Amino acid sequence: MSSNSIFLRGLRCETTLGIHAWERVRLRPVLIDLEIEPTCMAAFETDSARGLMNYDTIARRLTELLPTLAYHTVERLAEHVARVLIEEFHAPRVRVTLGKPGAVANAQMVGVTIERGAAAVA
Repeated sequence: MSSNSIFLRGLRCETTLGIHAWERVRLRPVLIDLEIEPTCMAAFETDSARGLMNYDTIARRLTELLPTLAYHTVERLAEHVARVLIEEFHAPRVRVTLGKPGAVANAQMVGVTIERGAAAVA
C-alpha cells in the first residue's frame, strides 16, 4: 500500500459462506476491514472533495452485494470484494480483511487479509 490510504473498519455484511451444508442454509455475518489507496491526492493536498472515494457508496455497494453471493471460502469472498473495489471504484490498490465472527470456539473471529493491485485483477 502507498503511504496514503482511506479505510473502512468493521463493515458488517451478511452473505452465504461456508464449506459445510449447515453453514449455507442462511445468511451469516462477516466483518470487513478495507484499506484503499486513493485514486487522487487532491484531498490530502488541498482539503478538496474533488476525486474522493465515497465511503458510504462503497459500504452500501458491499452491503447490498454480499447477500447475493455464495462462496465456500473467506479467501474467495475476499478476492471478490477486492475485485469490486478495483473494477467499480477504480482503486489502484486495496487491502481486504474479511472475517467470520464466532466461526471457531474460543476465538472472536477467523478470516483472511489480502492485498491486491489493479494489475493483479486485469
